[in-house]
Amino acid sequence: MSRLSALPPTLAALALLASGAPAWGASSTAAATASATRTASSAAAIAPTARTASSAAASAPTARTARTTAAPHTARAAGRASTTAKRVRAASALPTPADPEFASQWELADDAAMGVRTAWRASTGGNVVVAIVDTGADLTHHDLVPNLWTNEREIPGNGIDDDNDGYVDDVHGADIVDGDGTPQDLNGHGTHVAGVVGARGGNALGVTGVAWNVKLMIVRALGADGRGDLDDLATGIRYAVRNGARIVNLSVAGAEDDPGLEAAIDEARAAGVLVVAAAGNTGTDLDATPAYPAASPAPNLIAVGSTDRAGALAAGSSFGRAAVDVTAPGEDIESTAFDGGYELRSGTSQAAAQVTGTLALMAAARPAASWDALRSALLAGATPRPSSLLPVAAGALNAGGALRALGVTPKKATARTAKSRAKARAARSAKR
Repeated sequence: MSRLSALPPTLAALALLASGAPAWGASSTAAATASATRTASSAAAIAPTARTASSAAASAPTARTARTTAAPHTARAAGRASTTAKRVRAASALPTPADPEFASQWELADDAAMGVRTAWRASTGGNVVVAIVDTGADLTHHDLVPNLWTNEREIPGNGIDDDNDGYVDDVHGADIVDGDGTPQDLNGHGTHVAGVVGARGGNALGVTGVAWNVKLMIVRALGADGRGDLDDLATGIRYAVRNGARIVNLSVAGAEDDPGLEAAIDEARAAGVLVVAAAGNTGTDLDATPAYPAASPAPNLIAVGSTDRAGALAAGSSFGRAAVDVTAPGEDIESTAFDGGYELRSGTSQAAAQVTGTLALMAAARPAASWDALRSALLAGATPRPSSLLPVAAGALNAGGALRALGVTPKKATARTAKSRAKARAARSAKR
């Protein structure tokens, strides 16, 4: 049986994947810093690196806090550095979620990284079901709970498989690995990916996802060590499709293709479902040395590479002018951690999740759009970059451009309109 594992969580796994061995896994790296360590009982199987930092709780002082203070790509920092009051007013008019960690989310701070602030003027999400097929998710995390999908055919806690799908009490998704209805994360990778896609925005807690509002279906197909079977991944995709997912996020990569996996992706296509796959973190040209599922020929699949803060291809991100469709920010991404806190992770896992979140915004704005319309618009709206800088097919993710390509015009947000709204509110208050 073919095996998969979370995209290279350790140096050993990196070597294994680079050698072409049949290892699969989640596409990101994470580590605790000295000022933000986990307890031994909750430690993830991902090896410590110097690239990322995590927090044991939302309020704990961490190295991430220092990084946030110095981050140059937030709207607030841009306002301070601005040389004119006009630029400060324009920045303040952008949609800004009231979440305390938002200032550290450099990729969402303005339109420079991925065009999300323009996109938010058209859509912040809705009732779009997105399946996170991964290591599970923290089902009690306060920033994820409001956006968890609920299986209306299942009665919670009655110990009965009400919908006869083989999973008892699969209220928010399914655990394919253990065969039950509780896809609780024991690794942390899936929790982080879920938060990038759709941590609740504007709730004055933690971070925001690309989609402020979304229905996150959690499907656990990888074990606590970030590894699992290709059969389980295919089963997870089928579960997602059968239960109404519009988009399936696969932040996994491996050296082997598999007929069963390809069949599951094709079944998703037949049901109108898009699949987003991480390109992998081995720095490989997938045109020459394919990795899967990113290199799958399926027309309903979008393969995603990772970029850094400068917009360049991230160190270690796999690429391919034909095999990889688009890039998205994947370095130093803050999101939800499976101990209830927040952490930084890097990799194509996070980049894929940015694309998935953008597709959720698009599907919410155009509920009747087909998978091919969503895919075509996302790629048409991408920002072209010289192939020498970004060796991928379409360019860099531009969420605002994707919505425009779908025929959705973001509302204008200027200092004048903001002032007009304030005057209107004052006038209404005066009449009372």
